[in-house]
Amino acid sequence: MAGKTSKKSAQVAKKAAAKRVAAKAAKPRKAAARSSASKPTKAAAKELPARHAAPKATAAKSKGRAVAAKPTLLAGGNPQIAKADGNAPVQAYIAAMPGWKSDVGRRLDALIVRTVPGVRKAVKWNSPFYGVEGQGWFLDFHTFTNYVKVAFFRGTSLRPVPPGESKHEEVRYLDIHEDDELDEAQLATWIRQAAALPGWVLGSDLRRPSTKIQATGQPAVDSRGRRAPRRGSSRTPDPASRMIDQRVRELGDWRGSVLERMRELIHEADPEVVEEWKWKKESSPGTPVWSHDGGICTGESYERVVKLTFFHGASLEDPAHLFNSSLEGKTRRAIDIHEDAAIEEAAFKELIRAAVAFNVAKRKK
Repeated sequence: MAGKTSKKSAQVAKKAAAKRVAAKAAKPRKAAARSSASKPTKAAAKELPARHAAPKATAAKSKGRAVAAKPTLLAGGNPQIAKADGNAPVQAYIAAMPGWKSDVGRRLDALIVRTVPGVRKAVKWNSPFYGVEGQGWFLDFHTFTNYVKVAFFRGTSLRPVPPGESKHEEVRYLDIHEDDELDEAQLATWIRQAAALPGWVLGSDLRRPSTKIQATGQPAVDSRGRRAPRRGSSRTPDPASRMIDQRVRELGDWRGSVLERMRELIHEADPEVVEEWKWKKESSPGTPVWSHDGGICTGESYERVVKLTFFHGASLEDPAHLFNSSLEGKTRRAIDIHEDAAIEEAAFKELIRAAVAFNVAKRKK
């Protein structure tokens, strides 16, 4: 019996030892399994969601995408920019213009912004567009191999007319080359005139001005973008405005340019001004007159001078001493403008406002 008991005890001891050895051997394998689970293989890593990818790899890929997003230059070096409204796409276009053309783009953009405060911007058909809210677009420019082309959509109505012809009846162009001297004064005059005209509305015939009625509560405008007479006026500006247009065209020289510029300044000073055409007879074709609650001034043209006669000039303050003619009269005063004479535009507009204020006060008496 003792022998059997001893054998059984030895067998039990061997089994217990074997279990302890097996248990120790199993512990490292479980730890290894846990370690393996926390560090996936390369193959497994490829299948992980993107948010678990290594940050450095992501940064490298993002940098590669940013380089690829640089604007493409199309034929002639024109930047390819997606259609969008606002200043940002326009600046992206200008920044992408190659070489010296980018500087031209910046100068054009700055000049337009200075000349037309609140100008509307957009990029369409890979060109920057400029317009007036509610009136349509008046200008764009485009990059070509050897020049930058500026398009005035109502160019034939500008004075003087921009030099480049177009297949569209009213469009005129200005091509700017690398060594051209940019005449910013002339450009500003064209931009100012263009912004005052009914612009081009996308989808309309580019050969016809927009005749869309604004639903913004703003006054209606005539064929040149000027405001119509105040309600209750018995006069209609369209025939008179057309006569003044014709006079400017007939003069065709510096006198026409001066008369048109003074006309613009009058409208800038008094947006409600009314244009009239008076004193037409066999010996005279008539004279342009600008009125607001009575006559403000006339616009006469002679061989060597353009004369603006103020009906009540003797009653107006003239701190800039613009009046240089008809100084002996008791009522009227005149400004004679000769060729190449400098025009003090700010002072002239103040004189127009003073004349309007005089008429309004006189009417109330």
